[in-house]
Amino acid sequence: MSDNKQATGMQDKIRVDINDPSEVEYLHQQYPNKTHEEVKAAIEAAGPMRADIIAYLDK
Repeated sequence: MSDNKQATGMQDKIRVDINDPSEVEYLHQQYPNKTHEEVKAAIEAAGPMRADIIAYLDK
């Protein structure tokens, strides 16, 4: 099932889709001192949950 970008909800707010360049870019803007590769590595290491990714990037 594909993701409907027009229908957003709580699941869209608490997760980051590594395959969606706009979501990765938005997260990268929150951490300008990190490279895109570091942000992608954090998503892969911490999983898709935004809170886990932020905790990973903050350490």
